[in-house]
Amino acid sequence: IKLVPSLPPVVNGPESIEQLQCALADPVAPSVVFAMQPSQPGVERHLLLVRVKLLQLDCCVRRKCWSFTTCGMRWVAQDEIVILLEQQSDASTENSVMDELLPPEDIFYHLLSIYEEAMNKHHVIINLGHTVTPGTFLGSTEHGGFLFFRTTFQCVQQLPLPPPPYLVGVLLQRWEIPWAKVFPLRLLLRLGAEFRYYPCPLFSVRKRKSVFGEVGHTIVNLLAAMWKNNQRTTGRDGYA
Repeated sequence: IKLVPSLPPVVNGPESIEQLQCALADPVAPSVVFAMQPSQPGVERHLLLVRVKLLQLDCCVRRKCWSFTTCGMRWVAQDEIVILLEQQSDASTENSVMDELLPPEDIFYHLLSIYEEAMNKHHVIINLGHTVTPGTFLGSTEHGGFLFFRTTFQCVQQLPLPPPPYLVGVLLQRWEIPWAKVFPLRLLLRLGAEFRYYPCPLFSVRKRKSVFGEVGHTIVNLLAAMWKNNQRTTGRDGYA
């Protein structure tokens, strides 16, 4: 059922926007499942399912996050993907704050683009690989993409995780993309230091300050340019 025009159809339970909002926020209700159909007419393909839940992560990080968990990436030889995105709160009036009640649509369509890249071009994301988001993403042109990694010592007690292997994606700023290309582990550790969470946080924060500034004509910029030229020759720009 397509309850919200901007979101994919829901395949379980809710039959109205109000029911959808309640199901997403109810801590004891199962995750809401959204179905995404790859855009390749005339070919029978598996659906990509995305399980979504609004989680109150009060065990360690004290944040409220949207949890996106894929089911179906394995059909295209891609590890399943988990994205935790902190819920956004906007000041609606001078004395009140309105919380985000529905998951942001951009995450769904970015996950679908990863699925289609793996299906059509056989480009899969591996540990410490990354993607690049063009233009405006999640309401800002400063968001640059995602860096993907495997969980290690992070707390996962309250997370609805898929069967392994899976990758967790953390949102990057534009100035962090060159570091994701050539020094991804250093970037992850720097994010861990910024959020005081070892080795790195599993959650993403929108419109945060970049942990690295403009690289200019530094060695990182040079190495990033070399990496881009190499990706052009292999036809895998944006994926690693």
